[in-house]
Amino acid sequence: MLIPPLLMLNVFVVIVMFSIGLRVSGGELLDIVRKRALFVRTLLANCVLIPAIGFLLVRIFPLTPDASVGILLLAAIPGTPIALQFTRQAKTRLPFAAAMTFVLSLVSIAMTPLAVELMPQAAQRNQRPILLLIMSIVLYIALPLCAGLWAARHAPKIAHRLVLPLGLLASIVFIFTMWETRLVRREAFNAIRGRGTILAMLLLLLLSMLIGWLIGGPDSESRRVLATSPRMRSVIVVLYCARYCFPGTNVYMIPIVYLSLMVPTNLLFHLAFTGWHKLWPAAEA
Repeated sequence: MLIPPLLMLNVFVVIVMFSIGLRVSGGELLDIVRKRALFVRTLLANCVLIPAIGFLLVRIFPLTPDASVGILLLAAIPGTPIALQFTRQAKTRLPFAAAMTFVLSLVSIAMTPLAVELMPQAAQRNQRPILLLIMSIVLYIALPLCAGLWAARHAPKIAHRLVLPLGLLASIVFIFTMWETRLVRREAFNAIRGRGTILAMLLLLLLSMLIGWLIGGPDSESRRVLATSPRMRSVIVVLYCARYCFPGTNVYMIPIVYLSLMVPTNLLFHLAFTGWHKLWPAAEA
């Protein structure tokens, strides 16, 4: 590989999180909080229902210990900047999509140490560098977000001009990352096949999408955003967890394979959604 995959993912995350900060204002964040019913349903789905589904899946399928840890982490940790690669097409709900990504990213910072400490295998490891994990989340997620918010507040004209080129740059980095990691993802897929691991991850993805769609309310664009965000679990943070908290295991393969599943699934979903509303625009009303 020309560039290490984790470095490419880190660059992608920094660009997208900074871009989110440029797009989101404090007022938009407050608007989400003010919509208490939708806000509470979103948090309930991401922090309770989907983790519960993950727990049931690892109980139902005879997974390896590493696969169980990876799926539990995916189910427990919400929010991923990758979601904006798809939800930014929902133009009437773009501020909502960006703000929800922001909020769920903050939730992931709080959920990650708790999720790691609750892992059954965590107690068997004498060294659990949670501090390094938190530092990575702060460095690659929190700081770019804050920098974007600061730039949008103090230099709004410049911030507005940066949104489009940053979006294009993020798309280029994302496509390049997916291309460069194709062999790694294929190897991970072959390594974890069996015991229903792939089926368990696919069920986690589809059930998360269904929950998001159902809690979105009557607005089709809101359902589109919420059907995307919950199922796109924070694979990047889970990779950080695997690197710092479960070294020498195959836990890192689970988020890699999940990424391979969720990207084409979301692409097909948004193509179908767009095509449906172009053919039957009245259905959007």
